[in-house]
Amino acid sequence: MSVSVSELNTGSWVIVELPGFTSATTGTPQDSLDALRNATSTSYYRGDGSLWVKLVSTGAPAGGGGRGAVASIQVSK
Repeated sequence: MSVSVSELNTGSWVIVELPGFTSATTGTPQDSLDALRNATSTSYYRGDGSLWVKLVSTGAPAGGGGRGAVASIQVSK
């Protein structure tokens, strides 16, 4: 499943908990939830029966235009 956000300012981020999900095929693995909070790029952390993902905007405009940027990660159960 692809998880994505758009319309973010450069460097903005959001953390999402995905209960029941176990892995990500993209993003940088982190060793703890604290490390995830401090990550500066799109990352993930597995723990407590959930996958936590942090989506960080790269500043690249969505679709080559518009005011926001897209951040995304691929996850699976």
